Amino acid sequence: MCGICGIYNASSKETASRAIIERMTRLMTHRGPDDNGLHLDGPLGLGFARLSIIDLDGSHQPMCNETGEIWLVFNGEIWNYQALRRELEKKGHRFRTKGDSETILHAYEEYGTDCVAHLHGMFGFAIWDSCRQRLFLARDRAGKKPLYYTCVDGNFIFASEIKALLGHPHVRREPDVQALADFLSIRYVPAPATLFANIYKIRPGHWLLYEHGTIRETCYWDYTFSRTEQRSIEEYIQNIKQHIYRAVEERMIADVPVGALLSGGVDSSIISGVMSRLSRHKVETFAVGFDHPDYSELPYARLVADHFGTNHHELLVQSSDLTRYWPQLTWHRDEPVSEPSDLGIYLVSKLARQYVKVVLSGEGGDELFAGYPKYIVDWMARYYQLLPMTIRNSMIMPLLEHLPYSMRKLKQAARNLSEPAPERWMSWFGIFNGHFKESLLANEVKQCIDLDASRQFKSWLAANPQCDDLSAMLYLDTKIWLPDNLLMKGDKMTMAASLELRVPLLDHQLIEYAATIPSQSKIRPFQAKYLLKQTFADFLPAPILTRKKMGFNVPTGIWFREGQRGIITRLLLSERLRQRGYFNNRFIASMVRDHLEGRTNYQAQLFTLASLELWFRVFIDSPDLTIPNGSVEDLLNEEKSLEARISQL
Repeated sequence: MCGICGIYNASSKETASRAIIERMTRLMTHRGPDDNGLHLDGPLGLGFARLSIIDLDGSHQPMCNETGEIWLVFNGEIWNYQALRRELEKKGHRFRTKGDSETILHAYEEYGTDCVAHLHGMFGFAIWDSCRQRLFLARDRAGKKPLYYTCVDGNFIFASEIKALLGHPHVRREPDVQALADFLSIRYVPAPATLFANIYKIRPGHWLLYEHGTIRETCYWDYTFSRTEQRSIEEYIQNIKQHIYRAVEERMIADVPVGALLSGGVDSSIISGVMSRLSRHKVETFAVGFDHPDYSELPYARLVADHFGTNHHELLVQSSDLTRYWPQLTWHRDEPVSEPSDLGIYLVSKLARQYVKVVLSGEGGDELFAGYPKYIVDWMARYYQLLPMTIRNSMIMPLLEHLPYSMRKLKQAARNLSEPAPERWMSWFGIFNGHFKESLLANEVKQCIDLDASRQFKSWLAANPQCDDLSAMLYLDTKIWLPDNLLMKGDKMTMAASLELRVPLLDHQLIEYAATIPSQSKIRPFQAKYLLKQTFADFLPAPILTRKKMGFNVPTGIWFREGQRGIITRLLLSERLRQRGYFNNRFIASMVRDHLEGRTNYQAQLFTLASLELWFRVFIDSPDLTIPNGSVEDLLNEEKSLEARISQL
């Protein structure tokens, strides 16, 4: 895993700036502390920061072909590089290194832009073709590795992280107001947009060509939910197991120690268990818990670790850790911290990095095999909609209002069961929706944006118009929720600790196979992830299969009412936030008051707003791009001291 960056100005006769490339690369040192490199070719400049995983002494980048005409910077891993290498050698290609990076160069020589179809892996790379005077960029199918770009003053600029783009002196640090509104609704920004104006993500499964001053982005991979003949459960189980064992084995390939992140949930337990079966040594596993017993999964993680005999390591996160690390998390994330679970991933990654350089995790199991409770609730919508409206309004809705906050998602979903898809699906992860969002935003902002964040989902659904509702939800989550939130979070938080993250369950062949399985085989009434659990029923400890799904929840509601309430008040009721002009500040003040007095639990909303305000202070207000050293309180105190000094001038 690495950090890559580059600049190209097709209309300039000046040599690309070495100082700018070096600065962009330094801003990603955490992604690659082992090595760095730079290549200049007239108006083209490439930068590289390396975390050495395979071919530790070779594979220095930027890397060129034999003639020096084609140059590569590459972040990620190619799982089939050895087989692809043999194929290319038969065609006459000669290799100088033992790693996977050079395979991409020769594949491009042989297949051109179609080379991505031959690559099985996780990647974000850029190729400079000096003969054609063009840049070719590509991102892996599932979006495991990030890749951003911008065009400004004739410069095409790309990087693995946004902060590296901001290291170019011509790139402005300005918020995108439409993206800001979308973030408030769903807590992330769907590709290709980012929260920065004029900075974009390359979509998963896409490549981009920059040639003659123009950009062309093309989709090279997608999948559909084909209507295949129903097979037996036994056949599905056998094939799923084969795919997962193959995917895990491929992702254990490394010249450095490999471990696993273990939450104690079904997916991470499967990964840890399969690794234990395939490894000749004890697997190192890592878990994180929180200082409130209702939010800690450590007992389940220990159960799995004991069951498979792993070398298990764990840590406990305290409430003070949130405000201590929040500014740094924001800097590493490039965008606001979408959920407080970033904290746990970051800290457990720092723990893991003391023992290993690579970890496997279980992301993707819920999205491929219908593991979230929302899938069950939505499946029930067809029956709910058969009830007369009078019964829904007079009996069911009043009962739902008395459910505790811990069942808030059920309440949200039930309120929207009468709505058409995808509007009702928005209710599951929406933070500020409908009238709530209108009350929050300033009038000037509402006049220049589209308040309906569901437009993002409708455009994706058009690609699979024949899907049943469950398949459509799984498709949306795989194409948007995973790459733009979960995988982005996983990449940025593990890379902050110089740790490589691999996700076997998002192997593209497994994704394609899961899409051929009919919905009725994936779930049962009140049984999410039915098929995947059946596949490993004799493999995992029984309590793991029957436990209630927790997700990676963090007790922010408790923290905000207790030790951290002053921080939230100072952030959200600050003069600086008021002067930004994006929000109805009276509405924010009423939310803070109602939450602190216990009348309403606004923990998700307050965390989202506080994260956004911190992002403004770290990236928009700050005079430079250095990582914040202190806590939120330190940041606020420094600003207060600075404002006092300015007022005395």
